[in-house]
Amino acid sequence: MPDFGAPAHLMPNDFWSNLKQFLLERPVKIIERSDVPFTKNSFGSGLSENLKFFLSGPKVRKGPVNKRLEVDWGGNFGGFVEQLKEFFSPTRAVMPAGIKPVQVKDIWSKDENFGWTQAIALVVHACIIALLIVPFLTNMLPTTTQAKNKLDVTPLDISPYVTKLPAGANKAGGGGGGGDRSTLPPTKGRAPRFAMTQFAAPTAVIKNPNPKLAMDATLLGPPDLKVPNSPLTNMGDPLQSVVNMSNGTGGGSGIGTGEGGGIGSGTGGGLGPGEGGGTGGGAFRAGVNGVGLPSCFYMPNPPYSDEARKAKYSGTVLVEAIVTVDGRVTNPRVVKSPGLGLDESTINTLRTWRCKPANGPNGKPVNVQVPFEVTFRLY
Repeated sequence: MPDFGAPAHLMPNDFWSNLKQFLLERPVKIIERSDVPFTKNSFGSGLSENLKFFLSGPKVRKGPVNKRLEVDWGGNFGGFVEQLKEFFSPTRAVMPAGIKPVQVKDIWSKDENFGWTQAIALVVHACIIALLIVPFLTNMLPTTTQAKNKLDVTPLDISPYVTKLPAGANKAGGGGGGGDRSTLPPTKGRAPRFAMTQFAAPTAVIKNPNPKLAMDATLLGPPDLKVPNSPLTNMGDPLQSVVNMSNGTGGGSGIGTGEGGGIGSGTGGGLGPGEGGGTGGGAFRAGVNGVGLPSCFYMPNPPYSDEARKAKYSGTVLVEAIVTVDGRVTNPRVVKSPGLGLDESTINTLRTWRCKPANGPNGKPVNVQVPFEVTFRLY
């Protein structure tokens, strides 16, 4: 009786070899013969054909089968269920009665003894996999030596300010000016009272003696703001020396040499050389006598200077600047600084800030002087 076995070109009956062949097999192309038509020009199959054959059931031959030629060529020719069954529960040979099987070592299998080399290799591979996975699970980031700074900005409250200070305790800052382009200097006279809303600007010469709606002339500023005034009855600049009933060389109504509806050489509806309103010179002071606070919405952090980083220094820089009606930070002036290049870094960065302007006593945006405190800290 001849010994039938699996043909040499078929896969060996080994799980891992079968799996490798199953995944990597590619069809073999041969040159098509023109003298033999209707012949196959490729042998073998790809992954898709293997999957189709693997999941399909075993092919059943129609008609009688020669039992002498029917051989078992392993699980490669069965269906998916048969192959799983054969893999987990191999078919055992039927032993004759009275014979007790004795388990012996398979001379063709590999040595399955688990030694120290396998244990060391397993531990090394586990450590490598853990080093690759742990940073992603714990969101670990590499530490950096770059210095970081915490920025503290004082003007954050933009709620309406209601003054509770006594009259004249704090100057609101600011000023005003005006005129009608006259060739004469502004006249000396009495300054009108301050009001939060200015309906009529002061004037030395009343051009309409019978208005339909009479309004008292006022200056723009807190109502309780008191300034030294002249005993004269006519309106004018208290600081002038000549009474000539002229509104001055300025423009925009008012009295003086500036621009706006106030009195003096400044701009705005206040009194003096400042701007916006009030008195005292300079711009409005934020949060004083009816002036609101600006709110900055674009505030990049000033970079740490190389000198301060090398010295490992942490400190605070105090800068006073003007926030204009268009939201820019101008005229920065350092009040307190530790040096080491931190003041220059703060000033250059403050010029790039953008803010929402503060509202003046009349509810309109005005230029305000604001202190900015920037704290540099090394972590």
